[in-house]
Amino acid sequence: MTVLDVVPPALRRRGAAAARAAALSSLDGRPDERVELHRRGLARQGDLERMGVTVHGAPVAGDWHADPGYWQGLRARLAEEANRYAAAHPLAPEPPVEVLRQALDLPDRALVDALRGRRGGPMAVPGLPEPVAAAVARVRAQLDDRPFAAPDAQTLARLGLGHRELAAAVRAGALLRVAAGIVLLPDAAGEAVRVLAALPQPFTLSQARQALGTSRRVAVPLLELLDRQGATRRLPDDRRTVVPGSSDRDG
Repeated sequence: MTVLDVVPPALRRRGAAAARAAALSSLDGRPDERVELHRRGLARQGDLERMGVTVHGAPVAGDWHADPGYWQGLRARLAEEANRYAAAHPLAPEPPVEVLRQALDLPDRALVDALRGRRGGPMAVPGLPEPVAAAVARVRAQLDDRPFAAPDAQTLARLGLGHRELAAAVRAGALLRVAAGIVLLPDAAGEAVRVLAALPQPFTLSQARQALGTSRRVAVPLLELLDRQGATRRLPDDRRTVVPGSSDRDG
């Protein structure tokens, strides 16, 4: 007996069964990394090894491997989805990771980060000179663990972002300007709304600051930004509430 596929992919789309039959008809039962990735688009290394595949290529994210053509297609689709989101959400700096993950039907958020050049990958921010892109990468690395702990101006300068470099990074959408001298990751506003939505409503500035793990210097202008975006509403007693549905707008 010859086993053609020990880990068959799900048949999710119309015509998938016929396409699957055609693909199987061309196989001889000998596992091959290039062939398996071409058929699947994406696969975890452990799954490939369980199929008997000897994996030689480098992963694109975590333990995920991708067919080169499929990966390039995902990059093109990512740009299309980002443009579509920008047209629908002109006040938002860029689409949140989860929005893109769902739009591209990807199994892992880490794949979106890899496509966008995040978390250790190349910066992939068009229009930024290499020194500025490298400085932005350092800032993003610093914000990965504490996304609302905005570095102060002295730290930004030490990391390589003076006024001109910072302005270029913000224009390119690589960083979000919350207020003068305060920048966060591009999806920080959406992430903040999700954190704040989990608080008992309404909440105080102190409660928001503690939940976000940041200082008053950052929390005050960040909340004011969310007010302007309509994601939060400031009450007469200075407490705030997350506007119903706003935590789901961006996925």
